[in-house]
Amino acid sequence: MAKYEEPFKDTQEIFEGVIANADLERYVNIKLLSDNKSKTITKVVKANPLLKFETKNDLYIFVNEQVFEQLEGWQKLIVAEEALAGVYFDAEKDKLEIKKGDVETFSGLLSKYGYDRYEVVRESIKTLYQVEKEEAEV
Repeated sequence: MAKYEEPFKDTQEIFEGVIANADLERYVNIKLLSDNKSKTITKVVKANPLLKFETKNDLYIFVNEQVFEQLEGWQKLIVAEEALAGVYFDAEKDKLEIKKGDVETFSGLLSKYGYDRYEVVRESIKTLYQVEKEEAEV
């Protein structure tokens, strides 16, 4: 069973900075907790309606501080930004969404060809499908 704790002040400051840069604190109540038994360095969870009612928190971020604290400062910032990159609040619909990352491939491919070339391939594929779809509509 997971044991949740309040994170260290420096960890809180890193995440608070990323949250402020994303301008999320105006719309979403976020609770950062430490879970040192977690197999992943961060996990972002949207609160269910009952938990939101009880705690007033919309979103929970769990961080494995045993691992996080061993990273260099710039690495910590990237981890925090990555954790919050998929969090999106639609003010018009008053809805909080957590989206998956847009890159799903193998690290070996990215290392071999580089992200820029990979992105060109993905965009080319999207364009080809779009052309095929348009031709089918005609």
